[in-house]
Amino acid sequence: MKKVIIVGSGGHAKVVIDILNEMDDIEIIGITSNSMEAGADFLNYPILGDDRILVKYANKKNYYAAMGLGGYRDNILRKKIFNGLKEQGINFLNVVHPSTTISKSAIIGEGVVVFPGVVINAEVQIGNNSIIATGSTIDHETIIGNHVLVSAGVTVGAYTKIEDEVLLALGSKVISGINIGHGSLVAAGSVVIGNVEKNKKVYGIPAKEKKQLEIS
Repeated sequence: MKKVIIVGSGGHAKVVIDILNEMDDIEIIGITSNSMEAGADFLNYPILGDDRILVKYANKKNYYAAMGLGGYRDNILRKKIFNGLKEQGINFLNVVHPSTTISKSAIIGEGVVVFPGVVINAEVQIGNNSIIATGSTIDHETIIGNHVLVSAGVTVGAYTKIEDEVLLALGSKVISGINIGHGSLVAAGSVVIGNVEKNKKVYGIPAKEKKQLEIS
């Protein structure tokens, strides 16, 4: 039985709890929160304290953290907290809904969260602390880096490279063979048909760069 502490007490944490409750051999023992007091209730689970409480579980057998922080605007905070906790010896669990279809040849890192209805095809690689949200599809031999958010309903073609800290917003599409550079953002509903350089924000059909982009 894996004993799991969820990091964060927002909306993404609620989804993580739902997924964990569908997985086998999981016991949720509590939540960490920087906004709720220790002893408070969160979906019938106790708030144990802030993230510092996790130090007592460092390198402890059968104890894991599950990343409950989302990143619909960016991946900066999620990356900072994940890396900080890893430096302290915290082990992260992959949270994968049973309804997903994942090829046996796919390689998935640590602390990855995979929502219901996702399809991950042959020889896909997914880095640490990435989120693949509801109903997204990742086609064969695509590489997804660390701290990436693939939002709900996203389609990523084959032989594609999504570098670290990229955010693919709701319903966006990336055709096969494309490279999305480090830290870039693809806006909701966009269709990417050409390479995107690092730290760019693109939107539209076909997706083009916009200097200032806000996501509501």
